[in-house]
Amino acid sequence: MAEIVNLDALVAREDFIAPPDDTVGGGETGKQSASVTDLTRGESFSSTLRKPDFQRETAAWSPTMVCDFIEAFVSNDLIPAVICWQSPARLTFIIDGAHRLSAIMAWIMDDYGAGTRSVEFYGKIPDEQERTHLKTRDLVNKRVGSYVEWRSETANPGSVPGIGDKVRGLAHAKVPLLWVPGNDNTKAEKAFFTINQSAVEIDATELKILNARSKPNAVAARTIVRNATGTKYWESFTPEGQKTVIQTGKAIYAALYRPPLQTPPRSEELPVAGQGYGSQTLPLIFDLVNIANGLAVEDAGKNKKKYLIPQGHAKPVEDTTVRTIKETERLVRYITGTQSASLGLHPGVYFYAANIRHQPTTVLAVAQFIKDLEKIEGFIEFTKHRAKFEDFLVKHKMYINQLTIKHGSMVKGYLPIRDYYQFVYDCIRAGCDEKAIEGELAANAKYQTLVKERPIPTKKAKEFSQDAKNVKLLNDVLERAFVCNLCGARIDKKAMQLDHVIEKSAGGAGDIDNGQWSHPFCNSIKHDHEIRQ
Repeated sequence: MAEIVNLDALVAREDFIAPPDDTVGGGETGKQSASVTDLTRGESFSSTLRKPDFQRETAAWSPTMVCDFIEAFVSNDLIPAVICWQSPARLTFIIDGAHRLSAIMAWIMDDYGAGTRSVEFYGKIPDEQERTHLKTRDLVNKRVGSYVEWRSETANPGSVPGIGDKVRGLAHAKVPLLWVPGNDNTKAEKAFFTINQSAVEIDATELKILNARSKPNAVAARTIVRNATGTKYWESFTPEGQKTVIQTGKAIYAALYRPPLQTPPRSEELPVAGQGYGSQTLPLIFDLVNIANGLAVEDAGKNKKKYLIPQGHAKPVEDTTVRTIKETERLVRYITGTQSASLGLHPGVYFYAANIRHQPTTVLAVAQFIKDLEKIEGFIEFTKHRAKFEDFLVKHKMYINQLTIKHGSMVKGYLPIRDYYQFVYDCIRAGCDEKAIEGELAANAKYQTLVKERPIPTKKAKEFSQDAKNVKLLNDVLERAFVCNLCGARIDKKAMQLDHVIEKSAGGAGDIDNGQWSHPFCNSIKHDHEIRQ
């Protein structure tokens, strides 16, 4: 996954709509350019800067891209104009160019996602975001120098060797500004979508989410992805509604992204949803929310034009948003957690390839598979066959890779993988062993291209590659995983429960000799159902 620098905290978001008592003005031409002074926090122009509430997060540039732009700015290179619109409330909305202005502000503030302003905005900074912040800062300081050093050299020429000539040019460094005319916020929003279909085109999936920005599924997804920090999309809700959204969003985030995924992997504890910070994080959670709530999961690329219509101002509806995020939590609790309904799925079985590369498409596929089981009240039956089903998945991880290559990832590929799960599961329920299932797959037109890959003989290297280390780690993790003593399948450590072999009601003691590990769901039904076949 490519590293991205989160600059979203540096320019505040706000609605396009003007306050009720301010209905005149706006749409005027402002400054022709912005200097370092203009972009310094607390200065008059900087204090008016806003991003439209619907605009995507300012988190798409790599450390190198941020550094390249800062270097171009201080060197007085040609920089594309930033397009702005002045609202009737005299706020300067950035229609196009938020990354450009934010990169310069990041240099001034020494904040590339984990500085003072970002901490104020987010509170707790994700580990991945902080690592990228440090990497970007080191890169900028090496190639350009810190803003503190530039200020020091300006005040005391010769105090910082090597940047004297460059510092003198900073007074002339400007970002050109162009202005959208008129005070109609709908036209300004239309300008945003029009502009962003040209030079740096909005990704179709991102556009789909922007289009739904005030709808319950988009609000729920953004709340979960940011761990209920940052922009408060729910701030119009009642205090009780806000509390519910925040608590539920944090609970879902913890269930999906804790503990953080290490790079390279060093731990046997793997998060369900992989990295909690990246370009695919929001699309993944948005579609997970849709699956949880029985909403359409659309391939945005097939009909992109339908998402180009400006939506205007709309506040999210509290009751439906709360219901949407709570329903998402319910589905996530089937996947992981210690609640009695939790199947405690082991992430290494379902969500990671043999080399511990996270497979986001399988998160959606498993979510849909579980929703299908729920509809037919099939969890009890699933526990009876679960161990054999998961053993087959582990031994044939290469099939998931091949299906993803064939059909595509995320929205394009999750249903074919769900169908594969169902096919294998049905074979196991019919009494097929591993060879018989392989035969059934080979005889089916949908799966004839699947091949059980064999290692290719190569000259033995003296050093282990990172890929070899990863494969070895996952093999050992799955080999040594705790096993449910009731159904025989592996347990995720975050979800396992210590169960009494002889129940307390029958005189069973609470000592280690009378303990057995189990999935929460298996433990909850063992009195009324025989789980093992």
